Amino acid sequence: MRIYILTDLEGVGGVVHTHQVFAGEGGYEKAREWLTLEVNAAIQGAIDGGATDVLVLDGHGANHACNLVWDRLHEGARCIMGGPWKEYLQSLDSSFDGMFQIGAHAMAGTLGAVLEHTQSSLSWVEMLLNGTPIGEIGTCAACAGDVGVPFVMVSGDDKACAESAELVPGIECAVVKEGIGRHCAILQPMPKVHALIREKARLGMGKLKTIPPVKFGPPVEIQVEYLRTDAVDGIREREGVRKVGPRKVLYTGKNTMQAFRRLLGG
Repeated sequence: MRIYILTDLEGVGGVVHTHQVFAGEGGYEKAREWLTLEVNAAIQGAIDGGATDVLVLDGHGANHACNLVWDRLHEGARCIMGGPWKEYLQSLDSSFDGMFQIGAHAMAGTLGAVLEHTQSSLSWVEMLLNGTPIGEIGTCAACAGDVGVPFVMVSGDDKACAESAELVPGIECAVVKEGIGRHCAILQPMPKVHALIREKARLGMGKLKTIPPVKFGPPVEIQVEYLRTDAVDGIREREGVRKVGPRKVLYTGKNTMQAFRRLLGG
């Protein structure tokens, strides 16, 4: 069985502040280590549950992602680092049996969520997918659904896990911290976090056939509300891209992957 693990950094246990998620800032190197250890726990849980091939995508920072500590990565997995990617969710296809998201964060505007945002905390206000508010968790789950891959396990704060469970009933959720505010959380001891992620990953392997892939459309419409009008000024209208307000743009496609590709400029 093949498992695809998508990683982010804001949802890692111990990460509560922006200085931990940007390269060159004081807490970043330690956060990278914590991320790698959580990913290792998920890899081991997947193997415990029967996975024979695990591919990890270093997803924080997208097309320049180099967050995982390569020499500490579990020997049971391969990883994709760096960029630019050739496609969104690089190398994910229908040959995978399931997807995990490790270190996930809640969508922009989620009360009490740690480091909540959608794509950009500086320029995005809200994203709607076929009229439904959605964040990065849901977008990635829907892209996986386009190729028939179910989203079966997630780790992050309690708000990210609740967001995932609303989108995918029955998903295995590893709550690694409880959000109090954007920069504050109740943390669990690291050994408990790793044990929980490993166990939830193992349990997720048992749901590969019972949790259906996340599907939207067709067609798919993604509407983004930007913080300022200058973000929209720089967007060129073309096939599948239409400005619908001074701060809103509608991106359309036959599926989520195509609509999101147009959003990213592809």
